[in-house]
This record gives sequence, structure tokens and C-alpha cells, in this order.
Amino acid sequence: MKRIPVLCSAIVALALALPVFAQTAPRVYPRDLEGIWINEAYLKALTETRMPHRAAKSAEPVVIGIRRHGRAYPVVITNFDKATVTALLDVQPDAKPGAYRMVLGPGDRPVSSDEVTYVHFRGQRKTGGGFDRLSIAEMQFMKGRWAEYAYLGTELARTINDLVIAGSYTDANGKRWTFSDVGESQWPDRSYLYELSLNDPTANCEYFTVEDMEATDGKGRYGYAWRDGKLHIFEARMADNRVRCSQKAMAVLTPQ
Repeated sequence: MKRIPVLCSAIVALALALPVFAQTAPRVYPRDLEGIWINEAYLKALTETRMPHRAAKSAEPVVIGIRRHGRAYPVVITNFDKATVTALLDVQPDAKPGAYRMVLGPGDRPVSSDEVTYVHFRGQRKTGGGFDRLSIAEMQFMKGRWAEYAYLGTELARTINDLVIAGSYTDANGKRWTFSDVGESQWPDRSYLYELSLNDPTANCEYFTVEDMEATDGKGRYGYAWRDGKLHIFEARMADNRVRCSQKAMAVLTPQ
């Protein structure tokens, strides 16, 4: 009987093993990761406190956004204070089934191997494809520490507004206040487009900004806090480039 060379035997064995590997670790494409991913520990803290600055002190607010633009998949990674922008070039299987790595690099030109970075992740695909939860070893803000990330779809601001402040309220005089999840607010005597501050270590309070054409930077600011199930609204001002809120609330709002 003719002997098969050792190298040929190894190639045959690898070929036989490939279908098994493909079955346990199906191919993942950039489109399977498209959307917004948020650190679950931060999301839990935000849900419990309804105050983003406080939540950011207890858990790193890392958000990874992947959205297709033409043929490219730009990636934005932020902690709501700083951000990095790169592109998802490929998704490769890692050493174990269910383990993968994102290949990140410049998305506007061909790149060499020394220009890319790898972000390792693990996850179980849903029946219809894609993921709703991932374990990611993010490098920029988490320094490679593994953490669980939840899928938020494509509406980050809307989700956070809904968790923190969106709703209808009445004040002590029975007047109605509303904050919508799309950033619109109606007060008894005025209306605003508002934007929550998500991570400002220099401020002495939680706050949101509104348009104010009389302000030097075009923004007005109001503080807020949740206390005993009620939403307290405060006057706020800039002092030495820092937001400072009044100690006494200008309104105490009861959710309806």
C-alpha cells in the first residue's frame, strides 16, 4: 500500500475538519455587527439612577457604533467624553467557536497589517442571524478588559432620553411639563429642544442644554436630579468653563 506523505495527510485532515468548524463557528460579516452597542454595566447603572453623570462614575460608559456608509463600515467608540473613529475592515474567526475578532483600520485606502488593530469579541448568534449581546475586549477605554455589551439598534439618544427624563409631569401648581424621547420639551411658558449631558466630570450636577441665542455659546443649561421619585429642575450657569447648578430647585415635577 502506497504511503501518503505526512504533509498530504495534514491537508486531508484539515479539509475534513473545515465543515465541522464552519458548523460551530459560522462566518460573521460586518453587517452582522451593525448598530449601537453599549456597556451593560453602565446601562444598568443608568437605568437604576436615571442620572448619566452618576452612572458614569460607577461604570465606564463605553458605546460602540457601527453603521454602513456606502461600502465602508465606520466605527465610532466613545465614553461620551472622548471618541475614536475608524473602520471595520473585516470580521475573523478567533481560536474558539463563538469567538471572533474585528479588524479595524483606515477605511479610505488599502492598509498593511501593521496599520490594523484587533478587537476580540464573543457571542452567540440569534436564530435569524446577528447578535443581541456580545462580550467585547475593547482596547481604547476598557484597556482590553472583557465586558458585556447590549444591542441598542440605531437610536442611542432616544434610548437614553427615554431611560432618563422622557415623560409627562405636573409641577406644584398643577401645570404640565413634558420631555419627549426625541429631545423636545414643553414647559408651561416655553418650549425647547434639549440634549442631555452624558459625561461631564467638571459639572456639579446633572444637566441638559437648550438653544439660547443670547448666550455666548448659543446654549442655555438647566440642572436636574431625581429625588424620591420626583424630577427636580434647577437653574444652571457657566463659571470658569464649568456648569454650576443652583441648590434650590426652580420646579419639582411629579411623573404622570
